[in-house]
Amino acid sequence: MLRNDGDLLVLVLLAILIVYSLARAWSRAEWNSTIQWSTAPIRGEVPEWLEEEGYDVVAAKQRLPLLVRMGEKEMESRLYVDYVARKNNRTYLVFQAKAKQPLRISGSALRDRFLVYVLAFQAAGVVYVDPYSRSCHTITFFVAGVPLPKGKRRVVSHLVTLVLGILIAIWIQ
Repeated sequence: MLRNDGDLLVLVLLAILIVYSLARAWSRAEWNSTIQWSTAPIRGEVPEWLEEEGYDVVAAKQRLPLLVRMGEKEMESRLYVDYVARKNNRTYLVFQAKAKQPLRISGSALRDRFLVYVLAFQAAGVVYVDPYSRSCHTITFFVAGVPLPKGKRRVVSHLVTLVLGILIAIWIQ
């Protein structure tokens, strides 16, 4: 079938390399690079309230350092998030309302305030918690014309295609 004994070895090594590359890309897409997951339960009024709403609080006080370059000048900055919570296998950034910074409810105001965080942390959305009025709002963003990622199903379809391609290549030889 194979022309040389080494052909099968090269084919197997190539398949292992491709699977390894796909696994690395998938694990990076799972958004675990910046969050320090907590092993101890996070306590407080807001985390307990979020748990009542069905969220699992996995991190508190997250900071994402940024390097901003304008021309030749470099500046440092950072993004802060109060909590990180998970619900239905989706990760949300939690922001607590501040009395001095009231939230303006409009599409452009919500975009300007939260979209950068969702994109930088690669989260599913934002949960805005107002302990003063005891309200909790989930904010998500959808870009018209851009398909939503399919997540794990996409990786599985790539792997199935890879295995079928390898089997066909072996069968043809």
